[in-house]
Formats: sequence, C-alpha cells, structure tokens
Amino acid sequence: MACPCWHEPSPEDAEKLYMAACSANLMGCTDSYANIILYRKKYGTQVCYCGGTVLRKYGTLEATEKDISSTRTLYGFPIGAGDMRAAIEFLHKDAAENGMPFAFPLLTDRQKLFLETKMPNKYTFTERRSDSDYVYLTKALSELPGGKYHKKKNHISQFMRKHPDAVYRPLTRENAADALFVEETWFAANGGAGDYDKEAERGIISEALALLDVLNLSGGVLYADNKPIAMTIGSAITEKIADVHFEKAIPEYDRDGAYAVINQEFAKTMTKYEYLNREEDMGIEGLRKAKLSYHPDILLAKWSAE
Repeated sequence: MACPCWHEPSPEDAEKLYMAACSANLMGCTDSYANIILYRKKYGTQVCYCGGTVLRKYGTLEATEKDISSTRTLYGFPIGAGDMRAAIEFLHKDAAENGMPFAFPLLTDRQKLFLETKMPNKYTFTERRSDSDYVYLTKALSELPGGKYHKKKNHISQFMRKHPDAVYRPLTRENAADALFVEETWFAANGGAGDYDKEAERGIISEALALLDVLNLSGGVLYADNKPIAMTIGSAITEKIADVHFEKAIPEYDRDGAYAVINQEFAKTMTKYEYLNREEDMGIEGLRKAKLSYHPDILLAKWSAE
C-alpha cells in the first residue's frame, strides 16, 4: 500500500478531514478536524491520505517536554471509508520502520470491535474512562426540559437576576479579542504561567480565534457589567454532531452561574446539529460531576489497544 508522505496538518487539510469523519459517521472529539489541526504542535500530529482513508500519528511532544525517555509514536484509528485493514497494516509497517511499539491510544467501541473481529488476537485492550466523551442532545442543552434540569435553570435564573444586563453574542472576528480577554483573565486567575498544559491551551485558543473563519469555527461571548465574562468555541465533527472545544468564564462570574448560561446560549445557536460533544473529563472529579449533571445521551467509551 503506497501512500503519500506524512505532513503536519494545516487549515488546508480541514475539508478532507471533515469529509472523512462524515463518511465514517464519527462522533469522537479526537476525530474533529479542528482538534486535529489546532493540537498538531502539542501532540506532534502528522497525517497522510491513503486509499480513501486519513491516517494519523502522534509524536507525543507532551511526553517529550516532561520525560524524554517516555517519547513514543502513537496512531489514530484510520478515518474514512477506505480499506481499514490495509490502512492499519500500513500503520504497523510504519511503526516497525521507526522501531516503535504499535498502539492506538483512543478507540471507540465500534473501532475496538473492528479490531477484535477483523484482526483477532492481535491487540490487548484497556478501557480509558477518563477519556470517554460526553455527548448530549443539543435540544436538551438548549431547552433544559423537565425536572432533572431544575438546578441548571435555577443557576441561570440567579445569574440573570444578579446580572440583568447580561447578553450573549455569537463569536465573530469583531469580538474575538473579547473571547481572548476571557481566556487571558482565566489563565492569570488559575495560575497559568509556568503550567505546561495551560500555556499550551492558551496558545491553541489564540490560534483558534485567529483562524475563526478559516476553520469555520462557531462560538459565543457572554457579556455582563459592560465587559466580556465568558466565552466558548466549537466546530462540526460531522453534519450530525458538533464539538465544544473550549468554554471559559472569569472566576467571579463562574460562581454566579456563567457556565450554565453560556452552555445553554451556545446550544441554542447549534440546533442544526443533533448532538454536542463536550469532550472528556480527564479524570477530574469535579469536571466529571459537572458533565454528568447535564445528563449525557451517550458516554462515548474510549479504549487503548496495544
């Protein structure tokens, strides 16, 4: 299987990556074209197009920063509608040529089943609960129906009573600087300086805002007391599901319920998508509790395979 050279993904790859995800009806945040492009530096991402599929490998630059001895190459499950078995065999060959053990770090149940049935007894699987995606019905997040969302509706009502001038505006080039202001304020308040992950995220958010139109990103900014106090950024994974990449609020407004407000307001603007993927909880207890409190329709399980 002869394939073109690996290359770092760029905005020019966005359409191909998006169409590949659509053809395979994917739902995972790791298959989002925007995530693949925006996180390319942090994860040392390389892609190539091969036999109707998109192939991905990661140089784990994050590991290099912390412990050079732990550096290894990891692979994304092929995206698209091509010959999956041939694509996977090509990835095995690539790993062998580079003297690396082979691993898929983030597989869905469907991808795991493919490996179990089409390539049996070849892999060892480990569930990665902290990497499972929380997938919600967009209609539920926008309307907060029924008693199970009673606390969320109370938080929103309390916020609006305290900040009656609050207004949500869609994210555009004209107010991108306001979204960056929220990120910078959050970064300073949460000890971002010197924190590898927070510094990397700040750079990624800055680039996302600069590429807002180029990458066809969506989002919004929440204003109160004549200033921006929360922001969110998202994009399509497929025509059926969108991904919420970032959501930040200034701490003093977080305590008032800003996250509940911007969550609902953004969902209201995304109703052409059946689902919203709000990504993983990273094993953080408070974040897991918050994500579960919105009653996900799907907990998209993730597995590693070696």
